[in-house]
Amino acid sequence: MEIPDLVDLIWLFEGEPTREFEDLEWPVGLHSFRLTRGTQAVLFSLDPTAGEAYISLCACGQEHTYLGRLRRLERLSVDRGPSDYEGLRLWLPGDTTEPLALQTKPRIRLAWDVKPVGAW
Repeated sequence: MEIPDLVDLIWLFEGEPTREFEDLEWPVGLHSFRLTRGTQAVLFSLDPTAGEAYISLCACGQEHTYLGRLRRLERLSVDRGPSDYEGLRLWLPGDTTEPLALQTKPRIRLAWDVKPVGAW
């Protein structure tokens, strides 16, 4: 799996990750990044060696979206777009989905578009 450097993820989430097990250093084990913007918050957890990620979105302290155990990730990339846009893209195997996009700035937003697999 291709992943950004740890320093790029720290920049994107504006802080150091917490580790599931303190004795495991990056990139081994599950590492969790938290970010809050106003009333919106995201928890992004990544296990680079297993190629798995978890995403949880909260509003006003209440979880409203959870994508758990996204498996066999092929690639992650940090996006720095026009204006103030910052985010993370996650690619899954195959070509049936667009990359999952987690926007972190100027607001927290999640977008994932699945390509149609046929017509009935």
